[in-house]
Amino acid sequence: MKFIALASLLLLALFSAPSAFAQSAASGNFVASEACPALQSIKKSTNPGNVLLTVGTSYKVVAANKPDPSYYWIVVPGATPDYRWVPVTCGAKDGVAASSAKAVAPAAAASDKAAYVLAISWEPAFCEGQSDKAECKNETAASPEATHFSLHGLWPQPRSKAYCNVSGADQASDKAHNWNALPAVNLSLSTRAALDKAMPGTQSALERHEWIVHGTCSGISADAYFSRAVLFLDTINNSAVGTLFAANIGKRVDGTAIRQAFDTAFGAGAGDRIRLACDRDEDRSLIGEITIGLKGDVTGTGGIGELIAASPKTSPGCNGGIVDPVGLQ
Repeated sequence: MKFIALASLLLLALFSAPSAFAQSAASGNFVASEACPALQSIKKSTNPGNVLLTVGTSYKVVAANKPDPSYYWIVVPGATPDYRWVPVTCGAKDGVAASSAKAVAPAAAASDKAAYVLAISWEPAFCEGQSDKAECKNETAASPEATHFSLHGLWPQPRSKAYCNVSGADQASDKAHNWNALPAVNLSLSTRAALDKAMPGTQSALERHEWIVHGTCSGISADAYFSRAVLFLDTINNSAVGTLFAANIGKRVDGTAIRQAFDTAFGAGAGDRIRLACDRDEDRSLIGEITIGLKGDVTGTGGIGELIAASPKTSPGCNGGIVDPVGLQ
């Protein structure tokens, strides 16, 4: 009877999984090496409870998203629901870590797929020159952006791809920086809450600008578009990259160290696909933003590691700078 009940529960879980993804048999144990988000749905990037893997913890594997998997379906005790999808690159299954060759789609396979740039900002550096903005006035040492990257945008490439099916009046309002006059972005309550945390600029209607200019060209809903962007940001913040910056607030970080952190987090060569932008603040050079190339199924199921690997190399930008603390210096 106990076996039948357990089998029934597993079947129910399998059939309640996102229907857009084929299930492949998988078993064993997955030990997390990164605090990656644990998703209920890969396609929608939903994560009820904002569950993150615990580094060093072993999780039971119950399925994979395809025969050569990019995601495992694991059991996360205490989560609701407890069956969650996680990228294979976030740990090791049965003691074997996913190599970049196995876990990351070759660039050639994604050559005909969409290209994007993910822009993440170090908000305290931005606020050095924007102290009149609401998000800068409200920033404190306890704010998430004091110790984490913030979301700037997710931009379809080439940059000329903008304002898709947007009225002339809305384009004019956007270009005049009258963002509060733009239409409100239609988001679920959970996505709105996650975006407000990830993007302090929502206090200045930045999300309306980002959607009008870039999101309208993504081909997906605003909710899915911002959910994907927040997922990418959270993955970076919970990686070796986020750890490097959080540990060096107020100090200078060299560009080489940043690229090495990307290699550690997302596979060899990932650091060659990022560009650093630095801001001058009197005699200080502050790291203001990192732009990251993504290519492949960016708005669907692609994991950030495989998307970075498929993107072409880019110029490195500035050679490092100070990780600015909160408050005008």
